Amino acid sequence: MSESNVLSLTNYWQHYPDTYRSEEVKTIAGWLAAGESGVIVGLSGAGRASLLSFLHHRPDVLHSLLSDYSCRGVFVPVDLINLPDNSLATLYRTILRSFYEVSYQFDSTQQAIIYDLYRKTETSRDAFLSQSALRELLLSLETEAYRIGLIFDRFDRFCETATVRMTNTLRGLRDSFKETLCYLVSLPQEIIYSPYWESLEPLRGILDSHTCWVGPLLEKDVRHMIAHRTKHLGEPLPNEIIESILEVTGGYPSLIRVVCDWWIENREPIVSLASNKWVARLLSLQNVQHRLEQMWYGLTQEEQSALSELHKWQDGQATGNSAKYLRSKSPFPLAEPYRNLLPGLQNKGVCYQDKQNKCKVNGRLLASYIAETSGRSRGKIWLDSKTENIYQGDILIGNLPPLERAVLGFLIQNPYARHTHTDLIEAAWPEDVHKEGVSTDALYQTIRGLRKKIEPQPSIPCYILNWRGQQEGGYHFFPEGRPIQ
Repeated sequence: MSESNVLSLTNYWQHYPDTYRSEEVKTIAGWLAAGESGVIVGLSGAGRASLLSFLHHRPDVLHSLLSDYSCRGVFVPVDLINLPDNSLATLYRTILRSFYEVSYQFDSTQQAIIYDLYRKTETSRDAFLSQSALRELLLSLETEAYRIGLIFDRFDRFCETATVRMTNTLRGLRDSFKETLCYLVSLPQEIIYSPYWESLEPLRGILDSHTCWVGPLLEKDVRHMIAHRTKHLGEPLPNEIIESILEVTGGYPSLIRVVCDWWIENREPIVSLASNKWVARLLSLQNVQHRLEQMWYGLTQEEQSALSELHKWQDGQATGNSAKYLRSKSPFPLAEPYRNLLPGLQNKGVCYQDKQNKCKVNGRLLASYIAETSGRSRGKIWLDSKTENIYQGDILIGNLPPLERAVLGFLIQNPYARHTHTDLIEAAWPEDVHKEGVSTDALYQTIRGLRKKIEPQPSIPCYILNWRGQQEGGYHFFPEGRPIQ
C-alpha cells in the first residue's frame, strides 16, 4: 500500500475517539495478548466492519492496551472473500500480501523481511514455496515476541466456497504458532447457526470459546457519529435532536445513518422529532424497513417471540403468564421460558435496562416494527414431559400423523446433531416395517409435511434444515428456530 493511501486511511480513523467501542476493543485486545482466537458477532447494522477497521487502523489504541504485556500486537486484515481461486498457494499468498499491505505497522527489520518474502512468492503458484515463506515470517515474528491477529471479516462468505482443506490449513497454521497467531472471525450469528458447517468445522475448536457481541453504540459514540455525519452543516446539531435520534434508533449505527440523512433532508422541527408521527414516517421508509428486517431475522424464532412479549409488557398489553409480571420489580419481567432469554437479547442490543432497572425494547423504531410483526414468530418447539404433548411456543402442535410425530419427537430429543436419512428412518419408522425398504423420498415427504406445519416460511426452513455430506446427507434440528440470515 502506498504511503499516501496509508496516510489517507490513518487520517480518516484518527477522527474516531480513542474510547470508540472501548469495551469491545478491550475484550479483543485481551484475546490478542493471551493468544486466543474468537468470533465477533453482531446483528446486521451493528457495525462489526467498523470495529474491525478501527482495531487495524488505530495501532496507538492497541499499543496502550497492551502496555502491561511483554508483547507487541498487530491486527492484520485478510481479504478471503475475493480469492481468485481455492488453491492453497493462493491462500498463503493472500495472507502474505496482507502482511505486506500493513508492513508499516512493524519495525524496520520486520518490514524488510515481509517485503522480501512477499516479493519472492508474489507470482509463485507453488503452495510449498508460499507456505514456507509464511512460516518463515511467523517464525521471525515469534522471535520478536509479536502477537498477530488475522482479521477475517464476513468469514461466512468465505465459508460459502471454502474447502475443508483450506480451513484445515488455517487451523494447522494457528496450531503451529499458538504463541504468535490468533484469528478474529466476523460472523452475523453464532457459529452453531452457520449453514457452512463442514468448511467451518476444523476451526470451531479455537473459535467457539470466545465471543464478542457487537451491539448498539454507547451514547458518547452515537454523539461522535452524528457529529461526523453532519459536520458539513457547519454547526453542531442541537442536543434535543441528538437525544431524539438516540431514542428512536436505539444507538444502532445503520439506523443512525439513515435517520441522520433523513433529518438533514427534511429538517423536522425539534418539537416533533420524537413524536409518534415522526416515528411512523421513518418506519414507512423502505431503507428503514430493510434495516429493521435484517435485525429481526438475525434473531431466533424464540428470541423474536420473547421480544414481542417484552413489547406487549412494555405497552401494558401482556396476557397470560406474563401479565402477572407487569408490576414486578424484576428487570426481566416475562414469565418462563422467555424470561431467561432477555440477558442474551441485551447482549445483542435489542433490549436494555432503563433507569428504573426495567428491561425494554431498544429504540422506538424497533419497538414499532415489533408491533407490526406481532404474531409472526413461532417460538421454541418443545415436548411437555408430563403430557407428551408437543408445543411451538405456547401453541399445541396437534393432529400430527404418526410418522411426522415420531420424526419430530426424535429431533426434539436429539437437537443440533446432524442426523443422516438412515438415522431418522431407523428411529422413526415402526418396528414391524422392513426399514431397508423405506425410501429417502418417504422421509422427504414426512419432513415436507412437518415443515408445512411448523415453519414460518417452509421454503426457507429455520427449524428442520438439510445438510449434505458423507454419503447421504440428512437433517438437523434447531428447536428455537435458527436465524434466517
